[in-house]
Amino acid sequence: MSESGPETIEPCEDIESCLAEKLRALAPINQTQAALLAALEEERYELASGDELFTSGSPTRELFVLKKGWLVSESYSTRGQRSIVRVHHPGDIVGASQIPYATTPYRAIARSEALVCPFPRQNLITLFERSPRLSAMLLSIAMLESAEQEDRASVFRRNSAVAKLALFAQQTFGRLKLMNGLLHDRFHCPLTQSDIGDVVGMTSVHVSRTFSRLEQDGALKRHGSFIQIIDKEKLSAHSGYIDRYEHLDLSWLPKN
Repeated sequence: MSESGPETIEPCEDIESCLAEKLRALAPINQTQAALLAALEEERYELASGDELFTSGSPTRELFVLKKGWLVSESYSTRGQRSIVRVHHPGDIVGASQIPYATTPYRAIARSEALVCPFPRQNLITLFERSPRLSAMLLSIAMLESAEQEDRASVFRRNSAVAKLALFAQQTFGRLKLMNGLLHDRFHCPLTQSDIGDVVGMTSVHVSRTFSRLEQDGALKRHGSFIQIIDKEKLSAHSGYIDRYEHLDLSWLPKN
């Protein structure tokens, strides 16, 4: 399978605002609101895979809109054990969970070629003051991400490797499809097996074995760095996956 087909397209790279595109996938926004979001993405710079965006203990003065590529936020225990606390995709605000804090406990690092747009945290004041609708939509995004995190915690408490990996595949596909309607049944995953293990709390060897089990079950298939969803029902039977982007009720959003 070629990796140059239409499903590798990153639709945010050349549009006015990747963040606006993400919010539009949830509910309409007008041009004035889109311009407010685009103002957060005026500066940009590229990262190579492996480049560090910020390190643990950095002041939370800047946030970053991810326009292209994958990043991870990771932390280390006192024994030096790594955990990946968040995988970032196009349209995400990297560092958003640290907005209330003076410093971040996380290190953010690119896992593919990436394009990021830095903006001062202080710039959010203008957006919040001028658009209650955008403020409410950003709050909704945070709540959706919180719901997904709760789903992961619920599955992880079951300590089922198959359930953990099935949920990882489904949640990742759902988040990417929100931003790329061309995705059909597969996605490119630049994470290593060690990375995936650190996301779901498994060793890389266990990740490999569990992928093989899901492939034998006919639930998914790997093609190099691509993961293909073969049978959503089988995956959901393992994971109890809930698509948090379906059946949203955003009728309460302010108009302006």
